[in-house]
Amino acid sequence: MRVQRIDLYSNDLEVARFDTAGPNRRNPYVLRSVAGLDPGQITPRFYGQGIETGINFTELALDPREVVMRIGLQPKWTIGNTPADLRDNLLGAIASNRSGLVQLRIYENEVVIGLLEGFIIKFEDTISSKEAEVTLSIKCEDPIIRSMDVTSAIIATLGSPPTIIDPISTAPHGMKMKVTFIADSTNFVIAPPGGSPDWSFELNYAFLTGDELYISSEYNDKYVYRVRSAVTLHLTDTLEPGSHWPLIFRGENQFSLVDSADITINEWYWREAHWGI
Repeated sequence: MRVQRIDLYSNDLEVARFDTAGPNRRNPYVLRSVAGLDPGQITPRFYGQGIETGINFTELALDPREVVMRIGLQPKWTIGNTPADLRDNLLGAIASNRSGLVQLRIYENEVVIGLLEGFIIKFEDTISSKEAEVTLSIKCEDPIIRSMDVTSAIIATLGSPPTIIDPISTAPHGMKMKVTFIADSTNFVIAPPGGSPDWSFELNYAFLTGDELYISSEYNDKYVYRVRSAVTLHLTDTLEPGSHWPLIFRGENQFSLVDSADITINEWYWREAHWGI
């Protein structure tokens, strides 16, 4: 990722932008340093074993991320701006909505290539310094940098077995999908292709023709539910013990949907993910 600038947003409104490609005299905020955007410590965590091979499944995880930004204040004195005005603008971002979350939007060539969400947990002000500056510390419980927009599979070109290709992400991530049943079925299974899958995501439930099934394995947004005649029923309690939520890894990912003759895939999409920049 080649970063051009980082913007601070609160309540979906831009608070400040910080150029990373060099100083900009027209920008009242000067990013003097930023720390905490690299991957940092990656911790392996065991979460299961392969059904057939018995190999250990390991999640490589990051701890919550703390981004520290040292920001110089360069007011436009000719229009009556002062360092206090610029400080107040940043202070106003701390809790401008009920969630308290702010966003860091990361740009390359004027396009948002990733974002982080978190809370401003520290605001340090060198008010007595000759050069006015502040330091913001932002705590991100989800440390993965995720794309702002979703990437959707082109359903007609998924192939058999369905293949998802993600050449952009550097970190594994979840996905969301919607399928419609075109025949009655007693279960729904996502697994790797082949006769003896090492993992599976299996729902033991009596689906009827016309049922719509929605699945999300995204971080902090996992769900599985069925819609029948506009009535929603959550199905997490029908998951087969030992099931694993499906993941998308960098590169080519093949899936088997059992029994695929009973369903139509309507949507399949995800947000790209990165360990850091």
